[in-house]
Amino acid sequence: MGEYMEKSIANDGSYEHNVFIRWQPEYNLGIPIIDEQHRGIVTTINSLFYAMQNKHGENVLKSVINMVTEYTHIHFDVEESFLHKCGFTDFKKHQGWHNELKHTLSNIGSKSLWDHNPQEFLEFLKNWWIDHICEKDKIFRDYILGRM
Repeated sequence: MGEYMEKSIANDGSYEHNVFIRWQPEYNLGIPIIDEQHRGIVTTINSLFYAMQNKHGENVLKSVINMVTEYTHIHFDVEESFLHKCGFTDFKKHQGWHNELKHTLSNIGSKSLWDHNPQEFLEFLKNWWIDHICEKDKIFRDYILGRM
């Protein structure tokens, strides 16, 4: 995914900043609330990356972990509600992925805090984005859209 670690320049050309993930149109699933939540997750990932680039990663790590944890619970509830209401055939499998991710998020978050290692948490978030959101969530997109 070539959009990682891209640089962009403000409209006036005076300020350069880095983003870790640049939102791409193909990330949209076509389910507005889920797309908004996914954009929120990308914003959080980019906020951690920005803090790390400015030597403040350790300072914001606990807040980012707490925010991602809470946001993930809300997001998974919304996603699972859509899957359940639409009778998605692989609902239990997808729900299992969610449960596994929540467990991994807790473990990696704790380890990253203990080790004072925001990079480890950022790598987890990147891999989550690639694997779950960009791949696994697309599995149910057509199923849900066909029933909305």
